[in-house]
Amino acid sequence: MTGRPRRGRVALVAGATGLVGRKLAGRLVACGDYAAVHLLNRRITGAVSAVTREHQVDFEDLDAVAPLVGAVDDAFCCLGTTIGKAGSKPAFRRVDHDYVVAFGRLAQSLGARVLVMVSSMGANRDSRNFYLRVKGETERDLQALGLPALVILRPSLLTGDRQEFRPAERIGGVLMSVLSPLMLGPLDRMRPVSDDQVACAMHRAVQGQISGLRILESDDIRATAVPA
Repeated sequence: MTGRPRRGRVALVAGATGLVGRKLAGRLVACGDYAAVHLLNRRITGAVSAVTREHQVDFEDLDAVAPLVGAVDDAFCCLGTTIGKAGSKPAFRRVDHDYVVAFGRLAQSLGARVLVMVSSMGANRDSRNFYLRVKGETERDLQALGLPALVILRPSLLTGDRQEFRPAERIGGVLMSVLSPLMLGPLDRMRPVSDDQVACAMHRAVQGQISGLRILESDDIRATAVPA
């Protein structure tokens, strides 16, 4: 794939207020490759840098932001919630499927050469588990857009300093940190990954020439995130 030189590119990020999104936005701003990093958030955070462009958006109407952003090169989607936080299964699907696919369409309309998105380990559109089924349907519908390149990350349990308290994930994180050294062979992909590792893998995924579909499982994310 051809495109702008690495320096001077334009990035588009959805969900920069979340666990991974905050770390990713910081990396994109600091790396020096981007002339502009557009952050699409439901609330203004006040993020300031020479290249940061923050937009308060309604994810029900993403087309409205297109004229403010213009052409982009690399798009990153870190949108996601939980059924508990969303309040219901339909509300969860609205965020984790509808908003993510709408962002994919926006990225495509703005000429993005690649979309990198965070899904989940076990995502499967045919799963009997509602959460994993929605994640799988989202992956399917993004692939159907026909973007030049799509990179899907499927992390296991995410660790990091969340702004909101999630008791189940906190307990799970403690247990997994104890068991992690014992997870060898096929269990390796189930080891927890940190927000830094996922953000690093997302950033590294757009470096170089890429095309088509690429899926990174948890073990791939950890390997990709290891500094060169």
